[in-house]
Amino acid sequence: MQTSPSASIPASLKHVVIVNDRAVPKGGASAVALQSAVALARAGVAVTVFAGGSAVWGELDAAGVRTVLVETSEIGDESVRGKAAFRALWNRGSARGLTDLLNSLPRPGTVVHVHSWSKGLSPSIFAAAERAGVPIVATLHDYGFVCPNAGLHDFPTGKPCMLRPMSAACLTQNCDSRSRLHKLWRIARQLSLEQVARAPRIVDRLISVTAYAADIYRPLLPKGSPLTVLPNPIDATDLGPADPAANADILFIGRLSREKGTLILAEAAARRGLAPVFVGEGELADEVLARCPQATVTGWLDRAGVTARLRSARAVVLPATWRETQGMVVPEALANGVPVVVSSGTAPASAVRNRETGLVFENGSVDDLARVLGLLEDDDLVHRMGRTGYDEFWREPPDMARHLSGLLSIYAEVLAPAKAAAA
Repeated sequence: MQTSPSASIPASLKHVVIVNDRAVPKGGASAVALQSAVALARAGVAVTVFAGGSAVWGELDAAGVRTVLVETSEIGDESVRGKAAFRALWNRGSARGLTDLLNSLPRPGTVVHVHSWSKGLSPSIFAAAERAGVPIVATLHDYGFVCPNAGLHDFPTGKPCMLRPMSAACLTQNCDSRSRLHKLWRIARQLSLEQVARAPRIVDRLISVTAYAADIYRPLLPKGSPLTVLPNPIDATDLGPADPAANADILFIGRLSREKGTLILAEAAARRGLAPVFVGEGELADEVLARCPQATVTGWLDRAGVTARLRSARAVVLPATWRETQGMVVPEALANGVPVVVSSGTAPASAVRNRETGLVFENGSVDDLARVLGLLEDDDLVHRMGRTGYDEFWREPPDMARHLSGLLSIYAEVLAPAKAAAA
């Protein structure tokens, strides 16, 4: 993970509290949260991670990051779902823990940066930060700041939801990936966030990870919401461009779920007689193999394993039907000189130029994906797209140094009113 030794720390910044559901890098949001905590600490900033659970990533201790853990029970744990569901609406323990922490830190000069809260910390952490009178920054890793199911997606139909979040039509729409009852719980959580914690109105700066997601968010947020675009850092090493035209593998990386378009790829590959490789796990693993018997499902791989698979691929396919906010696989593929195939109308598609760095197919269409996969038979096209993507990525890499500089600028800006008030 690269950091910049010349990153300028604002004189007004004394301490950063990173708030995240976990203190281990499980999932994209948590990885960004904790990697940024390490980078800030190595740059000389005092950092505390406030999180749920009991596990702590070893890199935090190694970088001198303090960790404060509170009891949470994630709603995905079937054994504690009732207790966890109630606590995730308003976790009083989280609020007390964050209040105690903030009371021990310098003010003005402390910034609270929220990355994730919905699994267990709950909206109560926003209320606690507001009561403490510290600036609040929140990164929008998904659409959960406005949408009950956090995806702006109708999961039963597999199509983007075009309803205004929390409108009458939204409240009665069964869009949840689990059940109508779970949708009601999600509505209660959204009311807790918006009406009780008042999070969308009290946050001093919202960070969107792409311009694409920011354009979706702006009309759904309170008028005048302070929204800044700062891409997530990509932890990539320049290994030189791969040679995708010499490879055969069509690669998928991600959770094997319906909204990720897993079955769309399985069916399209089967039609063309291809043997795709699926790196990941999920509820559709068996169905993938049923629809495309020649496919390989590797399960989750470590970073070295993923990189090896990337560099031995002809192309990476991201057939997701939901919009997402960024999609980390696209820049990772481009950093290795491997072209990507993406579905239209998604965040990954916004990062691809059709026939220049990758190929775009019609969202949800097996027929169109099968057609586009046929274009990958052209060695010259594959080579050209891979090399163009590689050159453009490394011309201005979205690395941690660039991300850290953006964070420090945002922290200085949100601290400026507090500094003025103190004077």
